[in-house]
Amino acid sequence: MPGKYSLLKESWIMILMYTLALIMVFVLTIHLLLVSPLTGKTFDQVLTYSYVLDNLTYYRIVFGLLLYAAVIHGLNGLRIVLIEWLHIRKFQWIINIIIVILMAILLAFGTYTLIVL
Repeated sequence: MPGKYSLLKESWIMILMYTLALIMVFVLTIHLLLVSPLTGKTFDQVLTYSYVLDNLTYYRIVFGLLLYAAVIHGLNGLRIVLIEWLHIRKFQWIINIIIVILMAILLAFGTYTLIVL
């Protein structure tokens, strides 16, 4: 049973979800501005390997924030939907373990990609 101030309480999870959504609003705006016509480049130019590589290198922290916020927010949302949809409170820990493993895999690959570039 989670304690009074446990991080496993649904209220803390919802605060985390709202915070991650707020982070994504700002970071996705930067990301979309990088590929918008406001940069003075055509759509074909912003899809070239060198342009993408330069953006990933120069804005590594922004894309890292986007990666972590999107993966955690998305998979936690999926976890909540699965628990509500399947109604298996008794085996909820199985869903939690699967989601944590998926989260670790996606974050590891994403972080590896950002570091190697």
